[in-house]
Amino acid sequence: MSRVLVVCYSRSGRTRAVGAAIARRLEADFEAIAEPEDRAGPIGYARAIIDTVFGRTVRVDAPRHEPACYELVVIGTPVWAGTVSAPVRSWILANRRKLPYVAFFCTEHMRGESTAFRDMTAASGKQPVARCAIRGNPGDDGERRLLDAFADRIRRKLARIDKVEWVV
Repeated sequence: MSRVLVVCYSRSGRTRAVGAAIARRLEADFEAIAEPEDRAGPIGYARAIIDTVFGRTVRVDAPRHEPACYELVVIGTPVWAGTVSAPVRSWILANRRKLPYVAFFCTEHMRGESTAFRDMTAASGKQPVARCAIRGNPGDDGERRLLDAFADRIRRKLARIDKVEWVV
């Protein structure tokens, strides 16, 4: 089993693709947050915005991977209405006591990463060891460099965790 779990929600597939790319870089396990209700189409989009704006928790499926079994969980969200998506907020709140170290990433078209990261920190009760906001075109050189730097920060944190465990 990997030391790292990457978990994310994606309505359009963009955040899922970024999460899978991060998982490959870290040789991590990957899990997509799933909901029983579909958010496809205009009605699903409107419901997504309303749930997010009003800070609603939504039903999400139980995780397939146990977060407490990992040293670090990377959590990803699309930015909806300037903040963390309702499914990710709900997943964090449901699993917050099981979370070890955390890192956060988000995908966005404009701005909102600072609010999304602030809300993810509040929901998890943990400061992230690394954060990464992805804008722009999927798969471009800038995105690859950001993801490489993000993965490197996480690897360095894991190396420090190893040193502390050996010292104790």
